[in-house]
Amino acid sequence: MRPRLAAPASCLLLLLGSHVQGGEATPPCPRSAERDFVVAEVADRNPPCHIEFRETGVRLQAVADGSRPDPGRAVLADSHGRFISANAPGWTSVISIWDSRGRYLSSFGRAGEGPGELSARGALSLFIDGKDNLHVRDGAQRWSVFSPEQEFLRRVPANHMGGLPRTTIILDDGSAVASDGLLGRDRGHYFRMADSTGALLRTFGPVKPGSTGTGRRPITYAGGETFWAGPAEEGTDAYVLEEWGVAGELRRSLRRDVPWYKSTGNRETSPAVRQLHISQSGLLYVMVVRPTDDYARALRSGERVSREQRDLLTEVVLEVIDTRSGEMLASDVYPASRARELFPRGLFRGSLVGYRYAENEGHLPFVEIIEVELVTR
Repeated sequence: MRPRLAAPASCLLLLLGSHVQGGEATPPCPRSAERDFVVAEVADRNPPCHIEFRETGVRLQAVADGSRPDPGRAVLADSHGRFISANAPGWTSVISIWDSRGRYLSSFGRAGEGPGELSARGALSLFIDGKDNLHVRDGAQRWSVFSPEQEFLRRVPANHMGGLPRTTIILDDGSAVASDGLLGRDRGHYFRMADSTGALLRTFGPVKPGSTGTGRRPITYAGGETFWAGPAEEGTDAYVLEEWGVAGELRRSLRRDVPWYKSTGNRETSPAVRQLHISQSGLLYVMVVRPTDDYARALRSGERVSREQRDLLTEVVLEVIDTRSGEMLASDVYPASRARELFPRGLFRGSLVGYRYAENEGHLPFVEIIEVELVTR
């Protein structure tokens, strides 16, 4: 059973909580009936819900004697409700398994160059496919694939498969789509797709003439034949979210044209969609980082801006859109300093359940499982 969405109208980054067999709970906020559209304008009106982040009580916790790995900073969940974690300090190339209640079960993996071994350099990125196979990209930019029983299946070249969590998705069959920038010979397309062996299948999503920037786009996938993509890191006065078929065809677009999303001509002071997450029920969580005018003025004056000052002068907007209807369900604004404490590090595939990483009073790390809920205003 997959971690459920707290209430199918939940927020992209924070998900945790209970696990149920057979689907999601009834959403607490109203939804429009489903309707087909090719391009929809998402209205800037008062949405019916606001976003709440709820701690579920499930924790993955370290032990004081250091006899087993701590919960790492990278966590995902499989379809049986188990949690898989990596990147615990001092446990290079080790991956841990936890049950749905947060109890430690086992670990596997070690540093090395052989089959099933992982590079000791850098962090691991974890992904899961539709069969619960675990795909691991290590610091040497190699992909290793393990079965749900942690059996090593294959090593895959990483040339075309990406590997950054917000710009890489693993499809149900183990193939990959990456949108991590305009790289390689074909700089005319945003997306590239590789099969489960790492062979390049296609590039798609033509770059518009005159576009600038790296071309990196946040993407998200909940299973099936489509994924959603955010705008590229380029100057724009609206943000457009696109649903693409995995065969390379553009299906639908959602356009969000609001006064507070305007390019300044400077990437550092312009708003940007930094993260997307789609639930199996079609709720799209969008995280927008929005520097304030005070931040732009501080940079223009030549003032050195610390991280703490930047947090105080930056806002984060979380929006939840029902992609079936194009309706805006929630749009909440947070100071960046508060968002850093409140938001989850990531959401689990297809759900609005995710996790935060923290330390207790004894400085032992733990992972808190969180669910995002939409609550009627």
